Amino acid sequence: MMKDRIIGQGSHLKLVEINWIDDEGNKRKWEAVKRMTTGTGIVSVMAITDESEIIFVSQYRPPVGGEVIEFPAGLCDQKGEALEETALRELQEETGYRAKKIEKLFAGPVSAGLSFEFLTVFWATDLEFVGKKDGREERGITVYKIPFKEADEWLRGMEKKGMLVDVKLWARISYIKDILSVAD
Repeated sequence: MMKDRIIGQGSHLKLVEINWIDDEGNKRKWEAVKRMTTGTGIVSVMAITDESEIIFVSQYRPPVGGEVIEFPAGLCDQKGEALEETALRELQEETGYRAKKIEKLFAGPVSAGLSFEFLTVFWATDLEFVGKKDGREERGITVYKIPFKEADEWLRGMEKKGMLVDVKLWARISYIKDILSVAD
């Protein structure tokens, strides 16, 4: 049996060499990044207010060297916390909104060639503003409520101003329009 081995390790991540035997019997190696936390993945929350406003957040992301607009998201790293609970917690911590309705939409690998991480995407509706929790990680987050019908144009405008837009937003906005049938 071939074992994976840790090549390098920092405070939050480790670089792992994955060893396996391919379908032709050849020994193979691959390097990937793994988080030090023992949680069950990442959650992302697509939230729309009763007034058909979509909620985005932005924050500085050191690996890309800039502010990134994305959906509220976070790690499921609290012991015993279900993914749905993480999604509700992260939505309130980052935006100040509590969702009365939340539904799991889909899940899958974030970057299958780079990391072990899986992302679970939730749809949150029937929102109530209750105020942001003042968590230390949430201090640098800006919240945007944009009329859904203006989201594409707004995001393009933000890109022109030098903001980075998480590429996954574009697909999820289409998903909201096409699958969830939210009119723009």
